[in-house]
Amino acid sequence: MALIVFRGRPGEELGDRFRLLAELGKGSFGEVWQARRLKDGVTVALKIPKDQEKGEEVLRKESDIIKDLHHPNIVQVHGFHNISELFVIEMEFVDGYDLAKVLDNVSTQAPLTFERMLDWTLQILDGLAAVHAADISHNDLKPQNILVDKVTGAAKLTDFGSSRRLEDVWVWTKRHGTEAYMAPEVALEGKRAKDVSDIYSIGVLLYEMATGRLPYSSPHQLLTGVQLAKPREVNRDIPPDLEGIILRAMARRPESRFPNCASMRVAVNACLGSLRTASATAAMPSRSEPSQLGFRPPTSSPLYYLELAKERLAADDAQGALEAAEAAVDRSDGHPQYLRMLGGICLRLGYQRKAAEAYEQLLATFDRGYPVEAHQRREVLERLGQLYVGLQRYVEAVAIYERLLEHVDRPYTRFRLAVTVGLDGNYKRAIQLLESVRAERPDAVVVYSKLGWAYALNGNDRLALSFYNQALALDAYDLFSLFELGKYYFMIGDRRRAREFFQRVLDADKQGNYADRVREITGPAV
Repeated sequence: MALIVFRGRPGEELGDRFRLLAELGKGSFGEVWQARRLKDGVTVALKIPKDQEKGEEVLRKESDIIKDLHHPNIVQVHGFHNISELFVIEMEFVDGYDLAKVLDNVSTQAPLTFERMLDWTLQILDGLAAVHAADISHNDLKPQNILVDKVTGAAKLTDFGSSRRLEDVWVWTKRHGTEAYMAPEVALEGKRAKDVSDIYSIGVLLYEMATGRLPYSSPHQLLTGVQLAKPREVNRDIPPDLEGIILRAMARRPESRFPNCASMRVAVNACLGSLRTASATAAMPSRSEPSQLGFRPPTSSPLYYLELAKERLAADDAQGALEAAEAAVDRSDGHPQYLRMLGGICLRLGYQRKAAEAYEQLLATFDRGYPVEAHQRREVLERLGQLYVGLQRYVEAVAIYERLLEHVDRPYTRFRLAVTVGLDGNYKRAIQLLESVRAERPDAVVVYSKLGWAYALNGNDRLALSFYNQALALDAYDLFSLFELGKYYFMIGDRRRAREFFQRVLDADKQGNYADRVREITGPAV
């Protein structure tokens, strides 16, 4: 039930399933490892989230969406596993590098030719066509999500964590996708056009590969529709028909783009054929610096303060970030994007009341009909519930967790609700909820310790002691149960037993969270 923080080590074995070989990548979401499957020795890639509760939900969705897609230009997802309470997603291992590294290391000694670029584009279109045929949009096409195999040179699509099924021509999205590669209708309206929003992203990829630059130097330029420089204005070596493909794929109006991957593939293939016939494989401009998405909107725009807040956070100036975030919220009339950022910065500063206010405004915006996906609403409810508990606003916390339970009835949610109603004094209901969680998670130590706590508050010391001891049978170093048992025996005058349990607390409490509490009861000496 508690948060599992994964920190892998080379050579570590995950149950009897995998041996970790080398870390391939790390981010705010989690880690990706090269691993060997123990049953047959096959090398695979494992994606392992930091936050196992939320990570399992997101990765299970990713696996469910694309596990049945089998295509040479899509990184295969083999499935997901629960290994000793650790959730992992198992994928095909690609021995190579992402396209971003290719673009960032182009040099005059190793030029990237138009032929190679167009060949990769055909492969990307082939993989994407298979995705679209399954009624799925990728939602986050960018160089980092395209892997190139070292041996074969094949390009493969990966990272479908932002993908979703398309039930209509237009669907609301949560503005997934890196801003530099995001279609205008997604950036402006939060709407994704079937197929053609991904087509726009491929157009940006082609523009960057052909020119060595991104089409817009800031999100503000994209949002306001600033005229972009045509590819041949940047690089005169670009063939006219290739420029035409890029401009059509990047048309501002979705209906003006290639309608699907097949139609764009025909144009790209024809362009490639012309290049090969003319033996025109011109080298790309050399670059030693990564492509950067600059940001210089006017100071009257909330986007200016959004970027300023990011810069302040990067410089560890949390107070400056807070001021910028508040300005962004004010100038955006309370747009959810800025409210979410403001809430996060307040949490970082420890301003719980201000954070609660930001998340309350965000939830109110959702409740008024702002288009939002289910998991976004759940995240806000979870955050508000935690804040209300921290502020001892238990009645409001109970109401929030009740709403959360309506959205997703899972053990974690019932556990949080149970603890909250117990803090609010409703011990009988807390016990009922905890018992339901125990039935599903009989190995969760924290459930037994909280059952002991709830029965103790409800006046049943016999059952309280029983559950504390059951918790210790599962984990002999469960600090909560050790402390509560020591406190109980101290209160009834059994100082010998109290000292034994308190000493075990002090021996096991590496963080020192319980030491002061023990001394408050026993005095300076245990």
